[in-house]
Amino acid sequence: MSNEQEKKPSPGSIMRLLWRSHPWLTLFTLVTGVISGVASIAVVNVINQAIHMEGSRTHVLYWFIGLSAVAFIFRNAAAFFPAYASMHIMTRLRIALCRKILRTPLEEVDKRGPANVLTMLTNDIPQLNTTLVVMPTVLVETTVFLFGIAYLAYLSWVVFAVTLSLMFMGVVLYLYFFSSGVKVSSRVRDEFTSFNEYTHALVFGLKELKLNRIRRNWFSRSAIDASSTRVARFNFIERVWFTAGDNVGQLTLSILLGCLLFAAPKVAALDPSVLTASILAVLYIMGPLSLLVTAMPILAQGRVASSRLADFGFSINDKHPQVVEADVPKLLHFPQKAWNTISLKGIKMDYQNADAGSGFALGPVDLDIHAGELIYIVGGNGCGKSTLAKVLCGLYIPRQGQVQRDGVDVTDKNRSDYRDMFSAVFSDFHLFNRLIGPDEKEASTALAQKYLTTLGLADKIKIEGHGYSTLKALSYGQQKRLALVCAYLEDRPVYVLDEWAADQDPPFKRFFYEELLPDLKRRGKTILIITHDDQYFQLADRIIKLSDGQIASDVHCGIRDKQA
Repeated sequence: MSNEQEKKPSPGSIMRLLWRSHPWLTLFTLVTGVISGVASIAVVNVINQAIHMEGSRTHVLYWFIGLSAVAFIFRNAAAFFPAYASMHIMTRLRIALCRKILRTPLEEVDKRGPANVLTMLTNDIPQLNTTLVVMPTVLVETTVFLFGIAYLAYLSWVVFAVTLSLMFMGVVLYLYFFSSGVKVSSRVRDEFTSFNEYTHALVFGLKELKLNRIRRNWFSRSAIDASSTRVARFNFIERVWFTAGDNVGQLTLSILLGCLLFAAPKVAALDPSVLTASILAVLYIMGPLSLLVTAMPILAQGRVASSRLADFGFSINDKHPQVVEADVPKLLHFPQKAWNTISLKGIKMDYQNADAGSGFALGPVDLDIHAGELIYIVGGNGCGKSTLAKVLCGLYIPRQGQVQRDGVDVTDKNRSDYRDMFSAVFSDFHLFNRLIGPDEKEASTALAQKYLTTLGLADKIKIEGHGYSTLKALSYGQQKRLALVCAYLEDRPVYVLDEWAADQDPPFKRFFYEELLPDLKRRGKTILIITHDDQYFQLADRIIKLSDGQIASDVHCGIRDKQA
């Protein structure tokens, strides 16, 4: 029980995040808030003196103007600086969470489900941002509220007859700030829509990112980092406009104080005690109290958001930055070209379905894959074919047993290099609008156009810059063909194609089995096909049949030897 309580973040943990990231800025915010509160109460004291003193009140007017300016400036500073700090903190947290997802084992992400992961990115992180902005303001307004309560202990309230003319001026000024903020809000929405597209690609394209270090590094830096920075910048500008608009009300009330003190007495005789009570009631009770009541749900939501992130293993107070797998020093490297055998020894894998809540067990599996083989993996639905393929690619880490390449164990130290051997098109593939070629180079436009022509897509898609002209105006079967184009361009030693031909028309399916696959074999590629197309089984070197998570048969057809 105590351990669970320790894991649950508290509002204090969010405050510690702000303090640890920007200690001097946080201290400055608190100090400016106290100064604003003291100056505001001093204004009330000046008002009280002006009301009751006799003779010239010119020097009191100077004090009133000066203290009102100090209160207004420091109140704005106490609001703007937390917004500035939160912009940097949230940018860092967004990037760190995306990199945390890249580092998280694929089976854990699959167990949680895409919706769960996307909620953290699109809801929990923005909610923390709101909480970070509000929390210092809550402390400031609490100070003002306490000072106001102490001063209001011996005062009362009265009518606001003089406020009507000033209300119109205040509304016009507020609408100016508000309309400016709305214009920036449209930019925020546009940029956040782009960021959501990247986060969708991050989650649904996680397999492709994990299998391609070049794409993974490009995606992290050029897509996620840049988009997140733009979102944060426009959010900050938007908040400046809206906060300025909110503070127009405070400025209007300060002007109202001056009018009540220096203009209204010349127009009509007013009881000074009535003026004092009116000002105090409006300024130092209703304002701070209303803000504190509004802020309480925001603080509670911020705690829930940080708890969800902590459940994922992402602590907002983690002092160590999250890094992409490619950033982790590798102590053991696999050579890309020279390899003979991939071995699965005693593999067992327990898989939990996130949507249905059902479990699945793979293994024990003992299997050797030899370079240059064309292997068909067959079996009924749910027998473990896709799970076996993901274990073979290094995407799933087995609970028991060992994956080896030429007798060398695949471990955390060399798993990234091992994954670089594979190009894969899974049934739930994701397309990236970026041409990624081998050996850390951009893919050739001419080569990409050649493969588009080969796969019957040249009339649907054009190459523009380093990307494709469209990904949306394609059928599912055409999207699968484009995914195979991407796999061709990666030019990896091993190809894994999961039910690739299932959505192709009969002529193209025949073309795939009788021409494309033999062409890959002639290029020295190792190919594993998950398929139900038994009419093409005679073209395989081996046929591995799975049943209930185990290998039921492993038939060597001998075609490879005949061709050799």
